[in-house]
Amino acid sequence: MKMHEVSYFLALCEEQSFTRAAKRCGVTQPSLTRAIKQLEQEFGGSLFDRTPAGNKLTDLGILVRPDLARIDQSATEAKRKAEKYLAAPSTPARQPRAMETTMRVLAIGIATIAIVLMGLTLRPTPEATAAMSGVSAGVDPAALQSTIDPKTLPELTGIALY
Repeated sequence: MKMHEVSYFLALCEEQSFTRAAKRCGVTQPSLTRAIKQLEQEFGGSLFDRTPAGNKLTDLGILVRPDLARIDQSATEAKRKAEKYLAAPSTPARQPRAMETTMRVLAIGIATIAIVLMGLTLRPTPEATAAMSGVSAGVDPAALQSTIDPKTLPELTGIALY
């Protein structure tokens, strides 16, 4: 999912016209249509009922609209914070810590958004559900935990521990 797709979706929600939404976003109507179709493909269903009278949100569109609005709002807030940070006079000693904090906040926000979106789009297949039904009964958590070497976790996961 790309940020412009989110912006186009929200503009189309408000305008209910591909032509007006495209004009509002400063793009051509075919570009906006392609972006909306890409977003629909990622979500796996139609976001709008397209009629000559206007374009109305489908149930899926209604479901994801608040999340996409939060994503757009978070992106706007991140840009505002970055502009404010870059415009403020800073000392060299303070700059790395402030940048590190900002990057961590952004990383947490992006991870949260990704988790929300994965929860909306990922559903277990019937095959996976059937395959997992008998798995948990034979697993001994203590035996599984004893096979994990905490010293190798950073190597295996690629995550640096501080």
